[in-house]
Amino acid sequence: MRFILSIIMLAAIAWSGALVWFVHSMPTRSVPASVTTDAIVVLTGGKARVEHGIAMLAEGSAPILFISGVGEHVTTAQMLSEHASAPVQQKIRERRPEIIFDYIARSTLSNADQTARFIRERGIHSIRLVTASYHMKRSVREFEVAMPGLTIIADPVFPEGFRRDEWWVHENTRRLVFSEFYKYFATLLIR
Repeated sequence: MRFILSIIMLAAIAWSGALVWFVHSMPTRSVPASVTTDAIVVLTGGKARVEHGIAMLAEGSAPILFISGVGEHVTTAQMLSEHASAPVQQKIRERRPEIIFDYIARSTLSNADQTARFIRERGIHSIRLVTASYHMKRSVREFEVAMPGLTIIADPVFPEGFRRDEWWVHENTRRLVFSEFYKYFATLLIR
């Protein structure tokens, strides 16, 4: 019986340690616009992601913006009017960068697969990956598996209401942390 209790105790300690490591390995700051790549890739599904990607495009961080997981009938004009301020829209008009939508992806795995297709077609070697801080670790993992050798600059956004330093106190943050924790380790086992 002691042996079984010891195994359970060791498993609980390992699980707790992995959870603490996961939370503390979440990125805590965005990447400056001066860091340039061949393309910016935004994964839809949360607030501030598209806004940040468009802002980085307007600042010249890359000549191409690829937004993965866009709704079926969304247009560039709609996207800019909903997610960019007037000054940002003006910079976009002046720079005339390329904005491409992926209408197919509906998960992080399909985001990586659709982006890999885009990357191969364009001969891209580096991307600025924009997604939420809590989602970044799993996203980078999926992208590394789908696109070995690609340079990935992780540029997280920090959704309002997500409290990394007090994740256990707030129900929504706690739910997101546990969900991403389990999904991340599942990607390590499966892919």
